Amino acid sequence: MNNILFKKIIFLIIIIFTNYLTAQESSNFNHLVLTKVGYLNKDKVLDSITIKQDTVNKFRPYRLEIYLSKKKVGKILSISTDKAITPEYFLGSNGMEKEKSFSDIEIRNYILTIKHDRENEHKEHSFRLLGNKFKLIKYYFIKSDNLGKIHYETINFDKLIRKTKSVSRSNNRILDQNEYKLRMNSRYLEDLNMVSEVHH
Repeated sequence: MNNILFKKIIFLIIIIFTNYLTAQESSNFNHLVLTKVGYLNKDKVLDSITIKQDTVNKFRPYRLEIYLSKKKVGKILSISTDKAITPEYFLGSNGMEKEKSFSDIEIRNYILTIKHDRENEHKEHSFRLLGNKFKLIKYYFIKSDNLGKIHYETINFDKLIRKTKSVSRSNNRILDQNEYKLRMNSRYLEDLNMVSEVHH
């Protein structure tokens, strides 16, 4: 009788431990990458942003958390997303490869900007708090190719205008320049997905 009870207890402990390990593998954002403080609205109360990284997941994904400060209440978690920042590693043709992409987060003039750098590319997504959501208001992209050209792209989501430009790297001469009118719905921070198929 005691032997059967002992086996049941051991079996229960194994199940609990296995579930714990599974939970740890699926989500373990225990490494604080950075914290930024600034004004995300005009209430004159400092807000804060934290970036955490999952050090157990093989792709090393990041979690973005935004805390808005309320007078007499304190900080309130406004948004938490694991998709707004590109993970550190990806599955390439040679197996797991390092992708040092995430660069920084900036708060300036009530605007939140997420920055990514990869090889000869630089991307910025800028958001403004409208109501309870962070609306995407601007996208900026710059890339240098192997043909001596620098390519620029900007999208103004308020005016729905996309501009592209290519210049010569040697003398900054404009080689190509275009402007397009866009038709699209508003996009928000929770819609931003920088996690592609190579990160699964």
